[in-house]
Amino acid sequence: MASAFGPRLWKRLPPSVPAARSLGRRMTLHAAAALLVFAALQIWLVSSAIAAGAPSAFIIVALVMLVALALPAARLTERRWYHLSRQALASWGLHARFRRDVRRLWAAALALPFLWVSGAMAATQGFAAITL
Repeated sequence: MASAFGPRLWKRLPPSVPAARSLGRRMTLHAAAALLVFAALQIWLVSSAIAAGAPSAFIIVALVMLVALALPAARLTERRWYHLSRQALASWGLHARFRRDVRRLWAAALALPFLWVSGAMAATQGFAAITL
């Protein structure tokens, strides 16, 4: 006996929205990994800048950048998504915001060490040129 509700109807159903509770945990993992990548890039860039002749105070500035800027920013993003995942209903809009925040977090983790180290090197070179 043939059914009028065959496999075609099943294929037309929209995909279900993933659970919102998992977003907080996923953002925690992204924030931790992004901080590790940020710190590794920063250590590598600062050590190569010091080898190229940058002042040794560069290390202290690198630590201040990590502790004063990167850690609170990642923690705020993680905390916001933890609370959102506990309060919000699962929706595609929430997941689009999650993907946008993950992209921003990783873009900042990958770009900021290069930007600030190259800017600091340019500033020290410019300062050295002025004092000569």
